Amino acid sequence: MPKALSNLTWPTILLLLGGVATYLLCPIESAAVEQQIIGFPNSVVPAYQLRPWLLAFTFFIPFIASVIYRLSDTLDRYTIKVFLNAFAICFGALFIVMFLEDIQDNLSDFKENERMMWLMGKHYLIKLPSLLVFILPYSLMLALLWALGKMSKNQEIVAMIQTGRSVTRIVAPLVGFGFLCTLLCIIFSYHWAPYADSQEKSILEEARGIAASEARHVAYQNADDTRHWYVGAFPAEHQHGKPLKSVSISVLDEKSQVIQRIITKSASWSINKRLWELESPLVFTFKQGKEQVTKHQGNLTFDWPETPYQIINPGLKPPFMGIPGLTSWLSNHRDHPLSDKRSYLTHWHYRFAAPFICMITIMLAAPLGIVFNRRGVGGGVAVAIFLCAGMIFCSTVFPTLGESGHLPPVVAAWATNVLFTFVAMILFHRRMTGQPIYQTVKNWFAS
Repeated sequence: MPKALSNLTWPTILLLLGGVATYLLCPIESAAVEQQIIGFPNSVVPAYQLRPWLLAFTFFIPFIASVIYRLSDTLDRYTIKVFLNAFAICFGALFIVMFLEDIQDNLSDFKENERMMWLMGKHYLIKLPSLLVFILPYSLMLALLWALGKMSKNQEIVAMIQTGRSVTRIVAPLVGFGFLCTLLCIIFSYHWAPYADSQEKSILEEARGIAASEARHVAYQNADDTRHWYVGAFPAEHQHGKPLKSVSISVLDEKSQVIQRIITKSASWSINKRLWELESPLVFTFKQGKEQVTKHQGNLTFDWPETPYQIINPGLKPPFMGIPGLTSWLSNHRDHPLSDKRSYLTHWHYRFAAPFICMITIMLAAPLGIVFNRRGVGGGVAVAIFLCAGMIFCSTVFPTLGESGHLPPVVAAWATNVLFTFVAMILFHRRMTGQPIYQTVKNWFAS
């Protein structure tokens, strides 16, 4: 086979696989988006309509990476190859450890259900984006330390520098790989990773035979403040017609006085008829200071415009909402008296900020993995572990400060990135100028 054709083999295969995945899965995602928009007419529609396009782009990221690899020069391809070998081992090891740990925690729940294998497959397929987003930064750091440490030990880094390449040029293809990982994490964090986190509890409840709930104890008031809803539990599949449980509805007049209260065990909404049906409701009517109680044996139907999606929205927790959900919430409930806006806004910014940890990890690990003496990479690994712990700490503390109002949401979301990008620039400067890193840190702590 001619060399030119052999170079196109993998890009062609990955292009075809991406096209097949797009053809099979994107229509399903589009249908889910359409159903969401119907159920929640006040959604920010463009934010939801972007989901199928992002999913399609995800399927073609391997193709884009293979094309970039083929267009790179020999030294870049060699560096990427060494790194990918280490990355495959590190990522695979972490993935297996996380997978086995999760199975150990949840296997007893799955064994209680007759559909054990189906529920396990559903659970881990949905959880995959969240797991990838969590594992990628750690895999990148370990793989980079391993690959660059190995190349440094074999004097390959020194040989590359002697060809006229700088340290930044040597690690440039690795930074490019980190950028692709960042794109992947941004796409998953847009919707699929938060969705996976929100569905985990529901699937485990389903495995135990418990009625799964997407939210509990949700309060909602409609747009013109004439109805106040209180819902005890939202079933996990309320969008497919399953009724809401333990519902109380207060109807108000133009003076915001309660004139009627309706209590029912369940309330169903028809997506086709756009009608509410209350099961055998108990109706309290307040008129001229008197209370009249009516117990209906049959069901009552109302044409109220609010939908289950709108009612549940204020009760959804920000960590379980993607960019479309957070954008819609901020657009429709900015003045909602029952929810704290700071938490939703902080998580909106954090959805974009968190994926850049992949890029920052590459920038931190690269100067720590490259050594020019015989000490090895042990010191760099120690510093990397210290910095990794610092990133975990900061990525927890700063968003919490944003949610509590001690920091502006945008500052809280991006503070970790800015801080450790500055640290990475210092490390790169010291490595490029030949100054020690580990010994300096050691002396600093000793003093």
